Formats: sequence, structure tokens, C-alpha cells
Amino acid sequence: MSKSISELADLIFAYYPKMRKVYRSLVSIKDIPISLTQLTCIYIIDQRDGLSMSELADDLCMSNQQLTKIVDALVDLELVERVCDPLNRRKFFAKPTEKGKNMLASLKTEVDKKLSYALRKKSPDEIDKLYDNFAYVASYLGFKGE
Repeated sequence: MSKSISELADLIFAYYPKMRKVYRSLVSIKDIPISLTQLTCIYIIDQRDGLSMSELADDLCMSNQQLTKIVDALVDLELVERVCDPLNRRKFFAKPTEKGKNMLASLKTEVDKKLSYALRKKSPDEIDKLYDNFAYVASYLGFKGE
């Protein structure tokens, strides 16, 4: 049976708020006062070494002006630093600080604990199927993985 594009759009619209809620519950750590957008930003910065501000804005689908406010807040929290390009003094790169890397490691540990609890009643086969489905969606969206 073939699904229509409209049915796919309906599924995406219905899925996104629920996924965002699940994601937010997994990544919340009480002593880290950052928004979901800031968290996504620092994660992307950590994953891609030497990321320019323009590249980061493109990855986040936002303007440089919007991104500047987000990165400023992360700099104020000492989670990210701006590094000037030695070849072009007008170009900056965003890099995570040691504090930012430690925060992401703590967050990963917390997510692992929460997922382990949430999936505690699932069989290994069910967890494999869930992983395979997420991996398929991620690959479709261009995520290369490890």
C-alpha cells in the first residue's frame, strides 16, 4: 500500500510535538539553564570541529542575527568560545569549551539513564527495531552516524 505525501506530512506534523517532548524530557538537567535551541547549537558545535558561524546558522536553519544571540548566551555561560580565523579576521569559528564538553558528557550520561529506565520493559528485539527505525530516519535526513 502506498502512502500519499499528504499522509506523510500529517504524520510528521503529529510526530514532531511528541518527539520534541520526549527529547526535552531526556535532555533536561536541572543545573543547566539552556534552551533546547542552545542545546542543539552546542551539540552541533561539538560534533563539527572548526564550524563557522555561517555554517552553524545554515545547520540550524536560522539567520546569523538569530544565531548571534544564541551563541552569545552560550559564551556567557562559558559553554562555547568564539575563535577568530587566522586567515580572515572577520570570520569566527565556534568551539565548545571544556565546560561545554563536560556538560554534554553529563547530559549523555543522564540521557542514557533516562532511556534505560524508559525502555526497561522492552525486549532486546524491540530496542533493536526502535534503533533501526531511528537510524533509517536519520540516514534519510542526511545523518552519517559513527
